[in-house]
Amino acid sequence: MTLNATDTLLRQLGWLVQAPALLPCAPFQDAGHLLQRELQADPALLHRATAQLQSRSAPRRLGLIFEQWVAALVDASPGLERIASNLPIREQGRTLGELDMLVRDRLSGELWHWELALKFYLATAEQWYGPNRHDTLSRKAHYLYQQQLPRSQSGIARSQLAEQGWEVHGQALLTRGRLFYHRAIPPGDVKPSPGHERGWWRTTDELEDGPWSIIERPLWPTPFMSDKGTNFVDRATVIDYVESHSRALMVTGPHHDQPGFIVPVSWPTP
Repeated sequence: MTLNATDTLLRQLGWLVQAPALLPCAPFQDAGHLLQRELQADPALLHRATAQLQSRSAPRRLGLIFEQWVAALVDASPGLERIASNLPIREQGRTLGELDMLVRDRLSGELWHWELALKFYLATAEQWYGPNRHDTLSRKAHYLYQQQLPRSQSGIARSQLAEQGWEVHGQALLTRGRLFYHRAIPPGDVKPSPGHERGWWRTTDELEDGPWSIIERPLWPTPFMSDKGTNFVDRATVIDYVESHSRALMVTGPHHDQPGFIVPVSWPTP
């Protein structure tokens, strides 16, 4: 079945709300629980958020698209209020970092600092690598837990927020994405959320015969919404693309119930 743009966006927002966390939230809170509460109370939330997004230009980068989706869901939620997005924290004119989002829970009156992340990582024995090889799960987790989430607790941030009449009650994390496993390689040490979404990965010399459907980057979060009926390619085409461009390619296939990444034989070495 081919989905139109509205149906696709509606389902993508539904996935964002209902999907499992990629990373554990503890000792912080799970921002997804508030979105799930709002959707349960008002299923029309997804339609309102979809209408908002269709009136705006979509960013090119997947991470910015994710932030835009979250903002639309919060803005469409009667029980939530988005106070600020990408709020810079500054000291003597120097930017120390940003708070991804400040969200007020209208039911409790509490103001929450949210950090957002949409990520995809491939497991190797020593590390979880992003498809572009430069990003790693350990680096991202350290940045989230040790720098981004605690940032609103710093004296500088509290003072700056107080100038606006804001006092943050706590920090919450919203992570979505997928981790990809190799059938012969045990994963590295970083522990994801137990219920995270999964996929597989292969090098080009391990790829089985197709047909394969190429999943474009905007559909990485929801790969089975791709119009697979018009996008099948054979094994040789996938191999030629991956090796000639030296980049990972997400695919789905009729014999796999999960998406996969096909990477160059040399991966993760550049």
